[in-house]
Amino acid sequence: MSAQRYLARSDFSAAESWRLLNWCRTIGADEFTVDCVAANDILWPKRWESFEKLIHRFFRGEQIRERMSGRTADDLTRPTKVWELNDATVAALSHALPEGLLAYDPSDESSFENPVIYREGRLLLGVLSHEAFGVLRLSDDETHQLRQAGFPSHDSLPRVS
Repeated sequence: MSAQRYLARSDFSAAESWRLLNWCRTIGADEFTVDCVAANDILWPKRWESFEKLIHRFFRGEQIRERMSGRTADDLTRPTKVWELNDATVAALSHALPEGLLAYDPSDESSFENPVIYREGRLLLGVLSHEAFGVLRLSDDETHQLRQAGFPSHDSLPRVS
């Protein structure tokens, strides 16, 4: 049996969000994607290129993957650039998302958002940054392990106040 657990940004410090990502790696997380958005077409390439230099050698190509957002429901599963999840790419992600995996800072002129972590091609941890939540898809045993590891989670979408 599998369970869907919801995460609230307010429940996680930056450090705890990275601890959660490392926990996901222990249960098989093996690749990721992340979006980069910018206020204009000049800022985006600069921000993305500096990030991409850190992760390019771990590129796994464009694969059909589930995402956390799309223009339509049909667009939630689409071709997606993915990278191997390892120590080097986690370090790059933590540099790109200094406030944590669940953080969202729209005041930046360019920012990274909506990271999605996959396990064997399936969504394991997805974040919808501007909505302040994430979702974990776990087995019942993994849900128990999540609680044992001290991570807060919810049965349904947490309310944002």
